[in-house]
Amino acid sequence: MRQRIGVALAILVVAVAVLAAGPWRHGFRLSDVLTGGIPVLPDGSRPAAGSAELAGNATLGAGQHPATLRLACDPAGSGLSAMLTVARFAELAESFDVAGLQGAGQAAPLTGILVSNAAGVRSVRMAAQGAEAHDPDKSVSLTVAGARRGEDPLRGVAIALAQAGTRLTWTQASPRAGDQTLTASFSVSDSDATALKRALGSCLATPPL
Repeated sequence: MRQRIGVALAILVVAVAVLAAGPWRHGFRLSDVLTGGIPVLPDGSRPAAGSAELAGNATLGAGQHPATLRLACDPAGSGLSAMLTVARFAELAESFDVAGLQGAGQAAPLTGILVSNAAGVRSVRMAAQGAEAHDPDKSVSLTVAGARRGEDPLRGVAIALAQAGTRLTWTQASPRAGDQTLTASFSVSDSDATALKRALGSCLATPPL
């Protein structure tokens, strides 16, 4: 009996060692899973953080303002995130409750993100955190972050944005009843698609467990 137990333990040790050595599919290693480390990509490298921006316009009622959309990949931290920044938003602050989106207490899914291209249409709803900049233009930024485990709603959005010709529409409802809805639109050019692929590649190559 002791001999059988010894053989079984030996086989188990060898199996764990082989699995830990990896690499697994998509570059994951058992050692990364057990230690919480960053997965290894198929080429042996570690995922790198990156970001890229799109330029567009945002409307609230009859007002139109320049807007930027910053897509970021942080494999060791928040994962995928998207930040919408609208310039000179203070001019329309009475029509939208920015303060109601500030802080960690706002969990209502008031953000709608829709992407469309030749491959089809995809939409997600998320909760955004807002912050108002104290600068002469009084811009406002709204940030949504993807999931660190399981299905990430931003992953499909990021994959679509890495294709030229994609159009993204961000609709943001105010937490205050009766306010107008903020709508921002962005289009992806060939150079934008290349920059997004480079910046977000690590997060797209290693989907969460």
